[in-house]
This record gives sequence, structure tokens and C-alpha cells, in this order.
Amino acid sequence: MSIKNTVMPPLVLTVICTIISCALIFANDATKERVEQINKETLNETLTSAFGEGTYTETDKTFEGVDTIIEGEGGLTVYEITTDGYNSDGIHVLVGIKDKAVKGVSFISCSETPGLGTKVNNKDYLKTYVGIKSESEADDADAVTGATFSSKGLKTAVKLALQADKEVRHYE
Repeated sequence: MSIKNTVMPPLVLTVICTIISCALIFANDATKERVEQINKETLNETLTSAFGEGTYTETDKTFEGVDTIIEGEGGLTVYEITTDGYNSDGIHVLVGIKDKAVKGVSFISCSETPGLGTKVNNKDYLKTYVGIKSESEADDADAVTGATFSSKGLKTAVKLALQADKEVRHYE
């Protein structure tokens, strides 16, 4: 084998990979701000549709497993949580808690199996979580038939929000 046949293929592949990587870096930089803006708009729309018009402020408070803690008006705290259902990170929800009870649950996105796992995003099903005050009550919530993993993922998010609320607000 000649050096040309040995060196050229890896060299050409390296040049192609370098060009594509540079193009991806450029595309990421060019769209980063717009993607962040769209994500904020989606979050604000979901907050407003789920918990009503009002002022919502992201806090610097943290809790393991919670993406963002948002303070609303009148003692409402909203926990943005991404958790696993059937798909890894398939459930991205907002869980609002007021007076130590779940005020509402709203999906930002649901990448579960269409027609099956996405049934957990049904408004009537989400209403079953309103008023829940403890993790054991969340465990007792019925699962959606045929969407066991998705139901468990949603329960996990609600329980995590209740745990975080106790820690953030310092109550038992």
C-alpha cells in the first residue's frame, strides 16, 4: 500500500469533520438567543394558561431534580421539572403549589408515545392532582391505562415538587 492510500482517507475525513463542526458551532451561535427567547415565551405562555395572568419571577433557589423555581402571586410557587416517563426526559411539566397543596399541573412538553403516553396530558387527568398535599396522596393517584411509565413519571414530578416546596418554604 502506498502512503497516499493510507494517509489520504483519514485526512479527507478529518477535513470534512472539521468543516461540519465549524458549521454546527456557527449555527448554534447564530440561533442560541432565539432559542432561549422561544423557551422563555413558551414557559410564560404555559404559566399564564395554567395559573392565570400575573407576575412570575424565576428565583435563584434550587432543589435537586427541579429545573427552575418560579414565584407567582398570592403565595403560589411553580416548580419546573423534567422527568422520565417511557422516554428519557419525556415529561416536562410545571407543578404549582399554594398553601401546601398542588394548585395545578401543566405540560410544557410531552415526548411520550403519541396516543398512549401522551394521555397523561389530558386536562381531566391532570385535575386529579389538584389538592394533593403529600407524596402518599400522589402515589394513590390512578395511572392512565396503557401509560404506566408516563403516569409514574408524572407522579414523580408531582412528588418532587411537593418535596421541594417543603424544603424551600421550610415546613413539615
